[in-house]
Amino acid sequence: MNHKLLGSLLLTSIFVIANPAFAEENHKDGHHGATATKGHHDKLDNTDHHKGKHKGAHKKKKGHHFSPHWAKTLSDEQRVAVDKMHLKLDTQHAILKAQATLLQKELNVMTAKDGADQTAIHSKIDELMAVKAEIMKHRYDHLTEMRDALTEQQRISYDMSILKREGAK
Repeated sequence: MNHKLLGSLLLTSIFVIANPAFAEENHKDGHHGATATKGHHDKLDNTDHHKGKHKGAHKKKKGHHFSPHWAKTLSDEQRVAVDKMHLKLDTQHAILKAQATLLQKELNVMTAKDGADQTAIHSKIDELMAVKAEIMKHRYDHLTEMRDALTEQQRISYDMSILKREGAK
């Protein structure tokens, strides 16, 4: 199938789904129709039938049960220090992220050629991974530097957030 046609179909379907004028939901019980708006649950019946539909979909994610989130407890001096650390990290990452993006594009071009040179591709992957490793080193240096700037009480919340991370962003 033509890539342009697929792209336009994808964009059209995203528009239709995302546009509230076209996004009327047709549930079997019919309670989400033209009158469904943000905050519509207060207009709906509170029967067990309706309550069972969402099964807690609107529950907010609960945090840990220790001290308040560390960022809310920073002193003015700590805020300035944290801002400086973030600026330093962003400065270090600006060029590295651009390099990683360029290397990824070069890798994509090399791979999309007839008779692609596997040795060159592997070499480019090694270059890309070296840049990504450098980014990760800066990130984790930053995390430990941030932790050092916090009080013992603030570290509890900070450490909990670090342990829940899936990876540095």
